Amino acid sequence: MGNEHLSPAIYPNVVSTSSKNPGKTASPFSHKELKKSLEVIISNPKPKQKSCPLEDMFSDKAKTLKASVNALLEEIKLREDLNAHQFKKINGEICRQHTQMMQLENLKDHYPFDLTKDLDHAKAQVETNVLELEREKRQEGLECWRDLMFLKKYLMVSLKDYWELVRKREVLGR
Repeated sequence: MGNEHLSPAIYPNVVSTSSKNPGKTASPFSHKELKKSLEVIISNPKPKQKSCPLEDMFSDKAKTLKASVNALLEEIKLREDLNAHQFKKINGEICRQHTQMMQLENLKDHYPFDLTKDLDHAKAQVETNVLELEREKRQEGLECWRDLMFLKKYLMVSLKDYWELVRKREVLGR
């Protein structure tokens, strides 16, 4: 696996994660840190023996927990950006539907009664489309909230584990 990021060319539904740098996109869960760790393990089949195996164990655990925290933060950012992108697309479509409804209203004044029935039907269809888009928008917001709560729960678990490791390391270091 190369240095892959979620670029719009490969993944068209992924949005930029940086307002300052629109070309920068988030990478999938833990690719960066996990890839670094795996490369170290593969290239170093026999770990170096340092003076204190306990310190090595704490160090490895700390690196793993930091990588988990970083990966979860990146996933949270990616999900928030995806939500914002979806809302933007839905809002754009709602605006387009409202424009179409206004155009139908303008046409209604210029045509005989027979044609206005068809225009009323078209207008009702546009209103139905807007209601459906609003429902889709609410559903996306709810799914985003669920995803973020799930990710934040694991983020807090990882942070708690990291802080406990730091405290254990301090106690044993004295």
